[in-house]
Amino acid sequence: MTDTTASTDADAGYRAGLVYPEWDFQVTAETQAKKLACCDIDPAIYGDHVDITHFVLATVLSAKRIGLPVNGRVHMTQRLVLSEPIMLDETLKVRGEDIKVEPDRRGNIVTSRFEFIRPDGSVPLRAERSSLVLDSSLAEKAQPSPAKAKPATDPTEGLTKIGEKQLVPEKVASYSDEAENLIHSDPETARRFGFRAPIAAGLMAIRFMMEALSKETMPRQLDMQIRFRRPMFWDEKLDIWGRHDDAGKLTTIAIVNQDGKLANDAVIDRVEY
Repeated sequence: MTDTTASTDADAGYRAGLVYPEWDFQVTAETQAKKLACCDIDPAIYGDHVDITHFVLATVLSAKRIGLPVNGRVHMTQRLVLSEPIMLDETLKVRGEDIKVEPDRRGNIVTSRFEFIRPDGSVPLRAERSSLVLDSSLAEKAQPSPAKAKPATDPTEGLTKIGEKQLVPEKVASYSDEAENLIHSDPETARRFGFRAPIAAGLMAIRFMMEALSKETMPRQLDMQIRFRRPMFWDEKLDIWGRHDDAGKLTTIAIVNQDGKLANDAVIDRVEY
């Protein structure tokens, strides 16, 4: 299936001040296991807890629920602030709004802010994301920005390798089936938006980072800021690197592609176990 419509912010309805209708969201053990299987992650590391990456999906689905297109939407940044653990089967209310829309040579950049609210009114998780809503007609015409001369840098300098992942097209496509963003599953759509092949969802990168943070035990509190630097193509091998503080806590995570370039990175401002 190929969606041949151009996705543009101007005609899509994304706008600063857009408040999304509130709705209830729940993560079951079955749903979590399915998503983690696409990322080759053992669900046992989370026990009865939710990998909070799943709530980022709710921010995408909030747009889809009111008819806004998500095809061609590419993650750029993500902040996650967890104040208390969230359990499987726990129902939280999703509340969010678009706070900024900025033009880009390839479309528009939309910044959104969300809260996930318990019945007692407490907010265990807050999330803020920015994404590029690609316009395929602009993506085809856009030329790369002039390269600035920079000294060669090693994205792994000062870091230690802590894992690796081999992306598999079928798993990348399956991961994003609810959102129906064909940029993750259809080669023709990916090429139309300027990519050599379908790209993995940014949420998969967050899953890899959360796995690294949760290998010993689940974080009870977390403040993490993530940047999506380059696309992760659906057939790439990725290496995961990290930096630990004197207490052994991760402070930096970097995902490096098979060409040795930085694909995604995260700064962990706070993590408590």
